[in-house]
Amino acid sequence: MVVVFIIGLLSGVAALTLPSKDGGALLYEQRYKLIGNLRSARAEAVFSGRSLGLAWEQQRGRFYVLTAQGWQTIQQGVLAKEVVLDERVDSVITVGGEPIKSASEDSGASEDSEGQETTPQIMFLGDGQISPFEWRLSSAGAESLVLDEQLMVEP
Repeated sequence: MVVVFIIGLLSGVAALTLPSKDGGALLYEQRYKLIGNLRSARAEAVFSGRSLGLAWEQQRGRFYVLTAQGWQTIQQGVLAKEVVLDERVDSVITVGGEPIKSASEDSGASEDSEGQETTPQIMFLGDGQISPFEWRLSSAGAESLVLDEQLMVEP
C-alpha cells in the first residue's frame, strides 16, 4: 500500500513539472480549430444552399442560418456547438478594414436566447463565398498568426 502511494505521489509531481504549451503552440492549435470550424460552415452553406454566419463576441462565437424569419441559431449538427477560444489567446477580427462590433452592439433581424438581436459578422454564402475578413490571433511570448477568408493553413 505504501509503495502504491509513493508511486502515485511521484507521478503527480512528474505531471505537474511537465512543460505547458508555449504561446506559439497554443496559437497554432487555436488557429487549426478555427479553420476547421470555418471550413465546416462553408461546406454546410454550399451543401444546403443556405447562407450561414458566425457571430463573434469576445472569446466565443455561434453559427447562425438565414431563414425567412431572419438569423436563427443553428440547433443541431457540428455547427450547433459554440466556438470558444482559449482565454490566453487574444483575437481581433476585422471586416472591411474595421474591427467588428460585438454581437450585442450590432443590430440585426433575429433575437438570441437573451432577447438581444444578433447579426453574424462573417457570412458564408451558398455558392461557397465567404465575406472578406482578417482574424489575428496573438498570445504572450509568440508571434501573432493571421487567418482570412481563404481559410488556408500556411506554415
